[in-house]
Amino acid sequence: MNNFISLINDALSDQTFIGCTWSNPRKSDNYKKITAAYVSINTTLTIQFTLFKDNKAFHENISLEKVNNFITEYCTGFKQIQCFTTQHDYHILVSKKGETHIKAKPPTQTTPVSTSHNRQKKYILDTPSSESFLKALGLMDVNGQIKPSKYDKYKQINRYLEIVSDTLEALPIDPIRIVDFGCGKSYLTFALYHYLNTILGRTAEVVGLDLKEDVIAFCNHLAQELKYTSLNFQVGDIGHYTTDQKIDMVVSLHACNTATDSALEKAIKWQSKVILAVPCCHHEAYTQIQNDVLEPILKHGILKERIAALITDGVRANLLESMGYKVGVIEFIDMEHTPKNILLRAILKSTTHFDKASYEKYNTLCDSLHLDLSLAKLLNLSPATDK
Repeated sequence: MNNFISLINDALSDQTFIGCTWSNPRKSDNYKKITAAYVSINTTLTIQFTLFKDNKAFHENISLEKVNNFITEYCTGFKQIQCFTTQHDYHILVSKKGETHIKAKPPTQTTPVSTSHNRQKKYILDTPSSESFLKALGLMDVNGQIKPSKYDKYKQINRYLEIVSDTLEALPIDPIRIVDFGCGKSYLTFALYHYLNTILGRTAEVVGLDLKEDVIAFCNHLAQELKYTSLNFQVGDIGHYTTDQKIDMVVSLHACNTATDSALEKAIKWQSKVILAVPCCHHEAYTQIQNDVLEPILKHGILKERIAALITDGVRANLLESMGYKVGVIEFIDMEHTPKNILLRAILKSTTHFDKASYEKYNTLCDSLHLDLSLAKLLNLSPATDK
């Protein structure tokens, strides 16, 4: 850690420091993430540390001469650090013994950021290294500005990457192997690859799968154009996809109806560390759901459709918990941008076992609603399971 503190001191003294991010805490009760950046308050230059814990952010403005003490007290319990200067980008890994392994790369930003104290939203992709990527995807114009018609998509991509950043602790250091089922035109697939490999300096191998040959051909061409050598796209059906590689993350965004179940089934059987799924369409539950008590509501098609969607995602989350995952059901993007805004984020627990009590709750709920859904069948589960 002394090497890292010396690096920070040098960057502060020669005014090349831009920002720093600490992530992957060793203890669950620690801060989830800490960031640091210059800020000017009443003409006094300080470092503003933002500490994230329990979905809250706490700000501490620290004078330059006290930065070392703050880092020593609050920032030593993390496995990973990214430090940005006008000279280099540093990717630092910290061992259990506190030994630091520092990897330097060319800088993604060569001029210091503004130090004015304002509340302008900063996005993960607000880096010079992202410009060629954003222009290639048609999100940015030739002048380096996000196109007004694409700004909602830009916000969605950054929100997605924020969700990914919260799962990094569960993933291996390198390489990270990822499969994106039903990738479509792959804005988010490209963004995921770019974030991990270019911005964070990690080594990620990503496969995108989709049924549309023209879309896959387009994506492979774009990956070659961007020189994303470990990103490739394949034509194929989720249910028939196989691999002999260990898959660390499975992504399934807007796979229709039971295609989401096929993606979840693959991820569970692979024991993937992270699963991110944004389901789309819930026809299976809509055609099955029955309940005398709820009949006054279910008789209205639009209400039945929404209830079927919520129930389906809820029981999927329950099944993932039964299979040893910690599950969060979160908002993916504001409802005004898309009604398909629920994301299932599942993290494999360090000690996994089949949770029979949780599965019994699943069966009780399904029985009360006359549901016999695909995911349990794909996992070869039944009410009489003796796992």
